[in-house]
Amino acid sequence: MVAHRGASIEHPENTIGAFEAAIDLGADAVEFDVRMTADGHAVVMHDADVSRTTDGTGLVSEMTLEEIRRLGVPTLMDALECLAGRAAADIEIKNLPGEPDFTPDREPTVDATLDALDAVGFPGQVIISSFSPASIAHSRALRADVPTGLLTEYEVAAEESLARAMVDGHPWVLPFVSRVLDAGEGFADHVHDDGALLGVWIADDPDTARRLFGLGADAVATNDPRAIVPVRDGTVL
Repeated sequence: MVAHRGASIEHPENTIGAFEAAIDLGADAVEFDVRMTADGHAVVMHDADVSRTTDGTGLVSEMTLEEIRRLGVPTLMDALECLAGRAAADIEIKNLPGEPDFTPDREPTVDATLDALDAVGFPGQVIISSFSPASIAHSRALRADVPTGLLTEYEVAAEESLARAMVDGHPWVLPFVSRVLDAGEGFADHVHDDGALLGVWIADDPDTARRLFGLGADAVATNDPRAIVPVRDGTVL
């Protein structure tokens, strides 16, 4: 059970408070997003612009670490230190075409993430995920020992998601929830037969999560761990 941006249905997303709440509720892993500041620091933020989730305005890529920390945004190191020894880390790399901070010729966020994992000596499971094939290919080229996962958008069929992930040898396939439900029985077996694991985003409804686990999903991401942890544990019907 992966807490998407922490326990984000109850707490501000991608904050230490949301991560702590997710751990307290029994999440196996916490997913969060990483971007780079203007002065080269990795921070936890989903959007390229800070205005949706903070009291500030402006692009992360045009702000210094000092400026963004004043808005309550944690650093990547803050997040890893919070999770270390307590939950797995699902680190989503944000370096996407069409966004204002896109760097097509380099992957500074991946480089910073791998450096931070080494600096913390992160204990436990880690996955580096992204919608960008280039980002996770770069991660695998540098550190094949760190598992990677290919996220695919809602319109991409589950079998196509698997095919794309297998081309580059990613151990995790991460399609959108409705595409996995569309694929139905047997898709998880197909993923496992190819030597990969199936993670699904996003399920906040207990019945949906129960169906996904029943279909053989290895991980289900949710904004609402309070609702989904009991499904994982089989304590609700």
